[in-house]
Amino acid sequence: MSIGDNIKNLRKQAGFSQKELAAMIEQTPTSIMHYEKGDRTPKQEIIEKIATALKVRPSTLLGWDEWERKYNPDGKLSKEVKTIESIEAFYGDDAVKLLQQFHMLNDAGKKKILSDLEDLTMLPKYQK
Repeated sequence: MSIGDNIKNLRKQAGFSQKELAAMIEQTPTSIMHYEKGDRTPKQEIIEKIATALKVRPSTLLGWDEWERKYNPDGKLSKEVKTIESIEAFYGDDAVKLLQQFHMLNDAGKKKILSDLEDLTMLPKYQK
């Protein structure tokens, strides 16, 4: 399940409306609606506030607990895989793909990409 699905299900289990949850975490009901629909991904600080309000761990909202039970029942999963999962949860599949491709480059290729990336981030048409 997505983080939005988890927020919605846990909110309903806790008996809160979107408006009530929003008030508890100092956000708007519209923000909660967007998180639940998957239109927006909450930042880490918001995830922590939602988790506190719903009395769950942030990892539960992110779906890591379910994933952990399914794919790592013995608790021996590598730190690298957990890092990839957290990057994917926060930034999406493109970020994971970017990191995987970056890892395949030699030192010269990595330096070139970082230089080009720095240039792109300075151009307003590529900025968020």
